[in-house]
Amino acid sequence: MNARSLMQRWLPSRSHDEFLAVESESPATLTLRQGRMVTAFDRLSRTVTQQGKLVTRFGAIRHVQVQQEGAQAGGAQWWVSLQLAGTSVVRVGRCPEPSSAAQLAARIGSVTGVNVLSSGS
Repeated sequence: MNARSLMQRWLPSRSHDEFLAVESESPATLTLRQGRMVTAFDRLSRTVTQQGKLVTRFGAIRHVQVQQEGAQAGGAQWWVSLQLAGTSVVRVGRCPEPSSAAQLAARIGSVTGVNVLSSGS
């Protein structure tokens, strides 16, 4: 066994952590993860937390935004964000494909009770 295979075996793979994914879902909470960033949508308290800190309440979310970025550089990615009242935006994470971003945004919209808007870069 060489050093590379040992590293691959013992160190976590970055490929699955690079993009937004559902970490867990229960009747009370939807938890999404991208790398080390964990975003939780709590249905009971109607709050959104990132890394355990309150970032907003469901009532302050205007819509869930899916937006393409980086198309000019050839590495397009799709960001899922929460557009809050006023001009504030909370980024939830990025996806490699528009379909996966749309699916995750729809889940967020279902939990929070807001619409999903999609736009290109």
